Amino acid sequence: MGTWGIKINENDTFCEIYDEFLDLYNDKFEITEITNRLIRTNQEVLAVKEDSNNFWFAIAKAQWICKSLQKEVFIRVENIIEKDIEIENWKKLGASEDDLKKRKNELAKFLSSLKIERKEPLKRKRKKLYNSQFVKGDCVSYKMRNGNYGGAFVLTDEKNTELGKNYIAITTINKIEKPDLEDFKKAEIYVKKLKWHDLPQIGYIYKYSFDNEISYNIVGNLPIRKNYEINPNKDFGFGWAALEIEIPEKENYEELNGKAEKKLNVSEWT
Repeated sequence: MGTWGIKINENDTFCEIYDEFLDLYNDKFEITEITNRLIRTNQEVLAVKEDSNNFWFAIAKAQWICKSLQKEVFIRVENIIEKDIEIENWKKLGASEDDLKKRKNELAKFLSSLKIERKEPLKRKRKKLYNSQFVKGDCVSYKMRNGNYGGAFVLTDEKNTELGKNYIAITTINKIEKPDLEDFKKAEIYVKKLKWHDLPQIGYIYKYSFDNEISYNIVGNLPIRKNYEINPNKDFGFGWAALEIEIPEKENYEELNGKAEKKLNVSEWT
C-alpha cells in the first residue's frame, strides 16, 4: 500500500482510482458505467484489504464530486469508517497511536463531507488534443551535450490525440557542423546492446510534454516508403533529454556493455 500521509488522498490507490474515474467522466461515460468498469478492472486491488478501502474512498469521493453518490457506495464507506475497519488495517501495519488518532479524525471529516450534497456536479472538462511535434519523415537536428549536432528520424505522426505521439529513431549522427539531408539518407540508427538482445533506439516522444524542451532544426523530410510497425513488446518512450545525451554517452555505454551486432539504417523506411 503506497501511503504517505493520514489524509484520504495521500495514498497511491486512492489517487489512481480517483484520477481514472475523472478521466472517464471527462470522456462522457455515465457514473454507473464508470463505477462498474473500475470494479471490474481492479479485482486485484479489491482483494487486498489494505487497498480495497482506499478504492472505495476514491469511488465515493469521485461520485460525490460529480453529485452522483450512490447509496450503496456511501453505506459501504460508512461501514468501513464507523466500524474502524480502516483503523484496524492501520494498526496491523504498525501505525503509531498519534497517526491512528489523526487518521480517524480525517475519516470522520471525510464521512461528514459525503453527507452534504454538492450544489452542482463537477463540470466535465474538454480534453486538450495535440498534433505531434513533427511530421512523419522529418529529419531533426539538434545540439547535444557534447557540443556536436545529432539527428533523429521521425517514423510516425498523429493528429488530435491526447498525447500527440511521434515515434522517432535516434541516429548515430555526431557532427561538429549541422547535418544535411544526405547525412540522414545514409544515417545508421543507434542500436544498444542489452543483456539478451540488441535494441534499436526507437521510441515515442509526446507533444503534450514539449515546452521548448530542446532547440532543434528540421533539415528536411524523407518520404517514408515502408510504415514503421510498433512492437508492443519493445515499446518505450524517450524523454526529450534523450536526444541530447544518448549519442554523447554511446562510447561509455559500449565500453561497459559491448557493441550491438544488429545494424539498422534510415534507408530501411525510405
